[in-house]
Amino acid sequence: MRATTMRPRRMARTAWLVCLALVLPPQGAQISRADAAAPQGKPVRDPAATPHEGKAMKTIGVIGGLGPQATMDFEQRVHRVAQRTIPPRANSGYPPMIVLYHRRPPILLGEDMKPRLPLTPDPGLLESVRAIGAAADFLVIAANFPHLIQPEIERASGRKVLSMIDVTLDAVRARGWRRVGVVGMGHPTVYTDRLAALGIAAETLAPEQFDPLDGAILALMEGRETDAFRQLAHDAIAALRGRGVDGIILGCTEIPLLLGAAADAPDLLNPAQLLAEAAVAKAIK
Repeated sequence: MRATTMRPRRMARTAWLVCLALVLPPQGAQISRADAAAPQGKPVRDPAATPHEGKAMKTIGVIGGLGPQATMDFEQRVHRVAQRTIPPRANSGYPPMIVLYHRRPPILLGEDMKPRLPLTPDPGLLESVRAIGAAADFLVIAANFPHLIQPEIERASGRKVLSMIDVTLDAVRARGWRRVGVVGMGHPTVYTDRLAALGIAAETLAPEQFDPLDGAILALMEGRETDAFRQLAHDAIAALRGRGVDGIILGCTEIPLLLGAAADAPDLLNPAQLLAEAAVAKAIK
């Protein structure tokens, strides 16, 4: 038998065809069009697409980019949770996701770069979430602060938001914490107000610690974090632990990235991880 040598271009084409055959639907099956418009605002999805135990998974609409690195981290967490939860099947063992990277603040700012009061959503953000709402089954927001405008996002998109704040407070109650540290960008009222309503005491950083940590968070968003910035996050956690709290909410999605492996300590709650777990669970329910 004569040996044959396949040219590189033909080898690449053959490999591409093999990969394509693995993911193409059977002949006659419909191809999911998650980006198509649907009657009554419902997303169009092929019932056979991305199956989990015989059911189609829901499409997650991710409002992100608020910071970019934290959004990428959230996407990775969703995929890792899915790998533990959903039977693998090439690239289809994951919930469908539509991800927005919004490149401006989520709310309007004044000339002093502080939020205008009352809080007013950026019109560009609302325009974007309308488009995502037409294709997604539910939304998540990959940042903590924008949950203060969650009602406006839900109205604009026509979709409910699976709240990062809600799943984090559920975890606080499940752990029986009665005195909770909260660290975020500025004063983390998105958590402290809700904790007060639950009768749970909240401890936050001293006011003089806000600006340095905020600077570290912004540096990470810009891709210029340093060991000195990372140390500010570690110092913030140490300060709250020194007040005898039961545990600490990492109330800004950049803070776990500044902390690195230390963010996995048992007395720390990472809202991004909790939201990833809840989003996958909802997508396959």
